[in-house]
This record gives sequence, structure tokens and C-alpha cells, in this order.
Amino acid sequence: MRTARAVLSVTSLVVTVFISTASGGAPMGPPMALLEEGQWAVGGEYGREQIDLQGAGLFNATYVEDGVFSYDFVEALGIQDMEMNMIFGTLAYGVCDDWDVFLRLGAADAKDDMVGASDVVDYGIPGAYSLGTLDGSFGFAWGAGTRTTFCRQGPWSFGGLMQVTWFEPGDSDVAYADPILEDPDVVHVGEARLDYWQAQVSLAAVYQVDTLSFWAGPFVQFFEGDIERSGIILLDGEGYGDSFSASGEIEEISQFGGHFGANWDMADQWNLWVEGQVTGDSWVIGVGALFLPQEAF
Repeated sequence: MRTARAVLSVTSLVVTVFISTASGGAPMGPPMALLEEGQWAVGGEYGREQIDLQGAGLFNATYVEDGVFSYDFVEALGIQDMEMNMIFGTLAYGVCDDWDVFLRLGAADAKDDMVGASDVVDYGIPGAYSLGTLDGSFGFAWGAGTRTTFCRQGPWSFGGLMQVTWFEPGDSDVAYADPILEDPDVVHVGEARLDYWQAQVSLAAVYQVDTLSFWAGPFVQFFEGDIERSGIILLDGEGYGDSFSASGEIEEISQFGGHFGANWDMADQWNLWVEGQVTGDSWVIGVGALFLPQEAF
């Protein structure tokens, strides 16, 4: 137990430092099978993520005052430090002793600062401009995945995880200065919507000490989403029928990273874990619990 306490202390220190320095992807949890054949379990997960995203799309602004004229151009998108909170309920089933599958249902929000850049340099259109702040409330999220243990040798084992998670945060109110007219009194006011999915594949080495297991290894993630915004253009707080709309696709900047964590079999029917994920442009912290009803009753 002295060894277990020492390893736990080191892991706790690493997690604490990681959170304090940063605090990409949905929570993954242990990259190894957690259930035996025929067992099923219910549980819960919480994750917090910060990620940078990039993309491009089409932008249109139409002005009707003093005659109708319209601007259309390709808009590069940047989303800086998007923060998400994720809460899931999970249902898992052991296909065999070294393989289980799981389904998660829950909710997630999304908050960030958006930046745009135009491919048009004439007519005074700036190269880069603010698109306001996303402030999406909690919306529906769900996903599915599988865990497996490939081999075991003494206290060591080698495992992996694959999962896909879909997110639909609530719509955001946006307001920002018109990126075309160089007039601070002209403002775009409307709503923005962001939908996306994330796929993750991880591998890890796992070391077990008594009821504790510690893991670390690489993972790869893919992020694909759509972002839309639309609304009216106000001059000194009044509208004259002017409007704007934009739609585009976004994706991750960094795909490869590392993850680590600790799992505690606190009882036959309870399993608890904590994890961290980090790439060049994202990080995640997660905690979770799994309850096995057959073992309790």
C-alpha cells in the first residue's frame, strides 16, 4: 500500500499541475475493459474542455439604405479557447471479459471568442475582425464507444478505446462591429449556432497496484462541425432592413496528443476514475463513476 500511496500522490500532483496550467475531446475514461462478459453497468461522467478551432465559410451582408448593395466573400474562421462543460449518463455492457461497449447521453455547452478574416482586401474590408463571443447554453449531447484490453502481463496491461460524441449546444446571441463598413455605429446583431462531432482513438499502457490502475498513452482526435450565424445590421441601434448571414465548417488544429489517468476499484460494484487529455491546441479534464447493479444485488 505504501507504493500505491506514492503513485497516487504523484498522479494527483500531475493532475493538479495540469489543471492549474490550462484547465481535446470528450472524456474518455480508462482505455481498458472494465466489465466481464454479460455484466452491465450505469454511471456518470463530467468533462471540461478547452480547444482552438479553425475553418472557413461563405459570408453575405446586404444593405438596403440608399439603394440595395450586397457583399459576398469567403470568410476564414478562428475560434479561440472554446470552453465546454459536458455531463453524461452512461450505460455499459461487457461483450466478453476483455471487451465492453457503452452509450452516453447528456448535455454540453460552448463558450468562446470568434475571429473572422476576409479574402477581400479592397473596399476597406479589414484582413481580420472580431465576430463576437459564443455563449451557447447547455444542449443535447450523446455518443457511443468501446473499450478493450489487448494483453496482460503481471501488473501491466495494454488497452485501447474508440468513441464518437455528437454535440448540439444551445444557440448564442452575437453582436459585433460590422466587418465591412468602417463605422463603429454599425453593428451586426443576431444568433449563432454550432453543431459538431468528435471522434477519438486512444492506446495506453496500464499499471495496476492493488485496487488502483494508472494509465498513459497517445490518442488521436478528429473534430468536424458546422457554424452558422445570421441577423440584422443596426445603425445607431436602429434597423433599416439590412441583414447578414454566414455559414461554414470548422475542424481541429491539433489531432495528436497524450492522455493519462487513474482508476480505482473502490468496491465490487463501484469504479471511479479521473483523467487528463492534452494536444497542442486543446486540453480536457474528466471524472467518472461506474456502478454494477448485479454486484450490489
